[in-house]
Amino acid sequence: MLAFDEIVLTTPLGWLKQNLDAFNPPLPPRLSKAIQSMGYGCLEKAGFPEINAQHQNSNLSQVYISFPKAFWLTPDAEGRTVKGFCQWLSPRYAPDSNSEAWTNEIVELASLDPSVAHPTLLFYTYGAESHHITSTLGTFTNEKEKEEFLYDFFRPYYSRLPSYDPESPDCKPVACFATDWLHDELAGNGSYTNFPVGLQEGDQDILAMRFGVPTEGIWLAGEHTAKFVALGTVTGAYWSGEEIGKRIARAYGRLKDEDNNNQGGSQGEEVHEEKGPEKGLEEEKMGVKEELDSKRKRDE
Repeated sequence: MLAFDEIVLTTPLGWLKQNLDAFNPPLPPRLSKAIQSMGYGCLEKAGFPEINAQHQNSNLSQVYISFPKAFWLTPDAEGRTVKGFCQWLSPRYAPDSNSEAWTNEIVELASLDPSVAHPTLLFYTYGAESHHITSTLGTFTNEKEKEEFLYDFFRPYYSRLPSYDPESPDCKPVACFATDWLHDELAGNGSYTNFPVGLQEGDQDILAMRFGVPTEGIWLAGEHTAKFVALGTVTGAYWSGEEIGKRIARAYGRLKDEDNNNQGGSQGEEVHEEKGPEKGLEEEKMGVKEELDSKRKRDE
């Protein structure tokens, strides 16, 4: 058995929700409650989530469909183009595939910086529509069938973009990218934290997860412990890892001056301040509370 002074746990919130019994002794009640209270959704790239009330998934999904050329950037006879974002609200023109008139929306990726732009439409779906699509995709046995289903399903929408011509090769999709976080148990069957309807202490739940169990050397990092401005994002996950590293370094009195300009010392020099882990952690906790208070003031 291996022993460590500190453990930084970066498993997704969904995994934590399903594996609280992996901790021995158990996590503190307040932390366990926070983990179970927060919602865990599924933001997919064409891997569509099912409705799961137990884990409070928000069922937000994505589908990437690429074309030879971004035809929607070419003005049509009326001078129309689509740049950035577009929605189809309660569409009634696809009764066979969308009898419930689910709203669809896209972010088009051809208007990005030229160094990264490409002729791709990013479709967002959620809720019952996502459940329908993922269930249907699960019935196919090969990738070609899955791609044809997705092309057919979304054709009623991208065919209404400016300059679409069903006979033009530029308007025929050539690729579709799909992921399936929902069925990835290592990802916790989802991909991001959210605030479900009925949640009572979401801010305090995030605070509890972010603080971890410092007395036991257990630290949680990931999008579920990020600052509120980046909660539920890859950026937030990265930031949270940096913050945990600083907290541990501060607790041991080993913090470089570029991360703590008020401590003095030359560039890159390590600072060894004898303040002990408890003081360092209390300062970190106060910083978290200050961020929470600031958020509340903005909301007011």
